[in-house]
Amino acid sequence: MGEAGDGQAPPRDVMQLAQRFDFGAPRGTRALGGGDVGCLGLGLAVVLLPPGIGLVAGPYGAAVTGLGAAFLAIAVALVPLTLRHVTRRDDRIPRLHLFDRGIVLTRPPEIAAFPWTDIRLVEHTQSAAIGQGGATLTVNRLRLEHIDGGVLCSMGASAPLDEIARIAIAGGAHT
Repeated sequence: MGEAGDGQAPPRDVMQLAQRFDFGAPRGTRALGGGDVGCLGLGLAVVLLPPGIGLVAGPYGAAVTGLGAAFLAIAVALVPLTLRHVTRRDDRIPRLHLFDRGIVLTRPPEIAAFPWTDIRLVEHTQSAAIGQGGATLTVNRLRLEHIDGGVLCSMGASAPLDEIARIAIAGGAHT
């Protein structure tokens, strides 16, 4: 059976909870957020380097050279700060852990388990106009809801929606 995940094995506490509920074998783990702060921070560092070097190396006065030095200092400081943030972020990102007969949701410090029989799959499509040319972007989404109506999580195009839906239906989820 295939895996619908980002390649990470479930942590020990997730596996213990899944075993307590008899969820069976793990089928994948999906991150449910996290953002791109790392890309933004490193990108900003790369953007600040050329003007910083140019202003420091050029034949300018003290004020402009000082501005160039500030750009360089910020660029150099962003690299370790961004890397530190990214490495600590992994423990804070909500994750969906898929098993044969249920899911475990981790939203640190909370952890919750739900059997597939208590979950409803809701597939829907979202469309948005892009630019002035009238082009439309359509995204398929999958929402996991508790049978009482509460939303557990929602996933978009970056998730293997067909594989997740297949695992859920095989485990007894409602459609």
